[in-house]
Amino acid sequence: MSDTAHLTVEGMSCGGCSGKLKAALEAVPGVSAVDVVLEGGKVTVQYDPATVDVPRLVSTVEDTGFDVV
Repeated sequence: MSDTAHLTVEGMSCGGCSGKLKAALEAVPGVSAVDVVLEGGKVTVQYDPATVDVPRLVSTVEDTGFDVV
């Protein structure tokens, strides 16, 4: 079973930023897929809710240096 989180992220300004964020989220146990769209800061995360929750995803984004709005 998986859930989908849709996050809006500020602070990404280049492909390197989006790649860094994608790699950080993919490293979180329970995350199965990550899609980052630089334009508009849209991040979609497929995750196993038995393993990880949205607050953990948000803290990963913030720990990587970006803001969730």
